Parts: sequence; structure tokens; C-alpha cells
Amino acid sequence: MDKTAHVLRELSEAGSSVLTVTRLHPDLVSESLSINVHDSIWLSERPGKRNVPPDQLNRLFQSISAFLSRQSDGTVVLEGVEYILMYNDMKRVLAMIERINDIVMASQAVLVMPVDPMSLDPRTLAYLRRSAEVIG
Repeated sequence: MDKTAHVLRELSEAGSSVLTVTRLHPDLVSESLSINVHDSIWLSERPGKRNVPPDQLNRLFQSISAFLSRQSDGTVVLEGVEYILMYNDMKRVLAMIERINDIVMASQAVLVMPVDPMSLDPRTLAYLRRSAEVIG
């Protein structure tokens, strides 16, 4: 998460609004990343305004899409892909990431997806690497 925090600090200092999608409670995100987070989505099955259950991919996509429609030069941090994969079929998750990536590429936004390469199967990791710039 240190590399992610470094990248996010640079983007935030350049004026980019940041949306985090993470397993970390929203009240702890800004503190954990040492940046000003514009908005946060908590991947959690607990009911709440800023919570999205990991099996509700369409709702997650709509939340990210709404943020990017308001902040076309924003930054989306999608942390928790491994967790989302526990609740969904790999093809559905990759399709959602592709839809998010399409919105990002059509704007001036940035998508940051920190993943542990050891937690993903080689095919999934290869697919993600084809769609992204690998940092570290």
C-alpha cells in the first residue's frame, strides 16, 4: 500500500479528486493513505450509505461511474479486487474492470488497482497487466 499511497499523494497534490473503493472503513482511508480523499466506498456486507456489498458489481460500477461523471479528471483506487473475486465469477469482475477502464480512458481520469500478484491466478493477473501500467 506504500506505493499506492505515494502515487495517490502525487495525484492528489496535482489536484485530482480521489475516490477509494476498499475493504478499509471510510473513516480510516484518509488517515491510512495520508491524503485528502474526496469520497470512499467501503466493500462491506454491512448496510450503510457508503457501503457496497462485494457481490453487487453493477452497483459498484454505477458508483464509480457517477464519481467520474462529476470528476472527469479524478482518480479511482480500486483496492480489493481479490476480495471482489471471492464473491463473483472472474469473467464478471474482469468485465466490470473493463467497463471502468473504458470510462477512465475516455476522460482524463486515473484508475489505480493495487493487487497482490500472489493472490491471483496467472490468467487473471496477465489480463490485468495487459490493461494497465504496472508500478513496482
